[in-house]
Amino acid sequence: MTNDNEQPTYRAIQQTIMSTDEEACISESFHLKCTNEEESGKDKGDNYPIDCEVDEPELSPDGGWGWVIVFSSLMIHIILFGIEKSSGIFFLKFDEAFQQPASITAWVTTVPGGLRSILGPLCSLLTNKFSFRPVVLAGAILMALGMLLTGFASNMALIFFSFAIVEGLGMCLVYSPAVVIVGKYFTKRRGLAVGIASSSFGSFLFPTFIEFAFDYYGYMGAFLLLSGITLNIIVCGSLFTPPPERKLRRRQKTSQNEKETAQHLIRSQRQDGDNGKELSEQPNERTACHQECVRRFPCNRSCLNSSKLTVSEIMRDSRFATFCVAMFLFSIAANSAYAFIPLYAKQINITNSQSTYVVAITILADGLGKVCVGALLDIRLVKPYRVLAYNVTLLLVGVTYLCLPSTSTFVQLCCVSSVFGLLFGGIMSQKSVVAADILGVDKLADAFGILMLFQGAGSFVGPPISGLMKDLTGNNNDGFYFGGVTTIVGSLIFAGANSVHHCKPM
Repeated sequence: MTNDNEQPTYRAIQQTIMSTDEEACISESFHLKCTNEEESGKDKGDNYPIDCEVDEPELSPDGGWGWVIVFSSLMIHIILFGIEKSSGIFFLKFDEAFQQPASITAWVTTVPGGLRSILGPLCSLLTNKFSFRPVVLAGAILMALGMLLTGFASNMALIFFSFAIVEGLGMCLVYSPAVVIVGKYFTKRRGLAVGIASSSFGSFLFPTFIEFAFDYYGYMGAFLLLSGITLNIIVCGSLFTPPPERKLRRRQKTSQNEKETAQHLIRSQRQDGDNGKELSEQPNERTACHQECVRRFPCNRSCLNSSKLTVSEIMRDSRFATFCVAMFLFSIAANSAYAFIPLYAKQINITNSQSTYVVAITILADGLGKVCVGALLDIRLVKPYRVLAYNVTLLLVGVTYLCLPSTSTFVQLCCVSSVFGLLFGGIMSQKSVVAADILGVDKLADAFGILMLFQGAGSFVGPPISGLMKDLTGNNNDGFYFGGVTTIVGSLIFAGANSVHHCKPM
């Protein structure tokens, strides 16, 4: 006969279910609740039934206020990437104003994009703690303050603080919430919604507008105007209301046979103690409910993969590890391109107004590439080979990069730059899809954070090297060759891992 104090209480069971591995069972997918139906004052011995109830959340609305969120996110992306991808225009203006080495000027203009990538995990933590709206508003204020201080800065040290650090931190706080909140409002049409929000169509207008602002309002006036424009993000971010609490649908309780099965799982874990039989409460009850969770929802990854992954476990996959290396080498070239294309245009005697058109065309092609390459890789016949197709696209980006220094006219530069932008947009938009194809969707959250760290590191390394080459040789050709070679090397490393993977016997 088992004593009363040996029976698990309701509180003990509840605390057990809420601990460690079973936190996954009260995730977004479902809620598993195990209770002890013992009667007050009645000794039921070992025959207490475990009753598991499953509460499933209803799907997101896929519309309504969600489309307002999509529009707001699109506006934020237009402003954010319009400024970030006009780094070449800012390079020319800083170079004219302060006459510093190209390695320093290029680094200052590309650090904001690097901070936006490498500080993504920190922004995610802030969003989880304070919600979307406060984080976006803080980021918008930092961006406006960065532009304002840049207009009054008198040397490159102050420019580095205001434009690179303050502006970069603001971009980081604005970018991640604007992407994540769209996914919170959509389920069935999530891909379409995120694609529209992140397309940043309209950013191609910024290079021409920024050039006009500098010509018409002067150096300080242009930055004051840009500071006011970034404050519009506050309006967009104010619309970022958290999605409504999802109502739960109560599913039918477990049958008597299921209760007996769970009961048997607990009793089977008993161990002999000093005083005879003792109920090993916590691990056994947790195992019972976890196995019930797995049995009823075998396809739910929250139940099957309840433990957190470590960086070393993810990086053991050779394809993903080489993918990270390839993205690091690609990012060395990527940010350098937008910074140095206007400078190269000036080198081949293209006017400043024409160089802004080159940048605008490149940004427009970038937006089209995000949609077109994504649609191409989603074709049913291509999808099984999507990783390989992405690898080929990465190789073509490197080849296009090598072709940029061979252009000598405005039309030629526009053509090659547009091809570069098209391929560049496809690479940037599909990296998360490729990571999911390699590791699986259940590991995407951890893998994407690692990938962003590699990409951010490349963004810091590339521009100073390209700028140093420009300082040593007097032209921008070597910087483009360097970027093209690093991208091709990265694609070949990635191709080697892909070849080994596909040659393995099934």
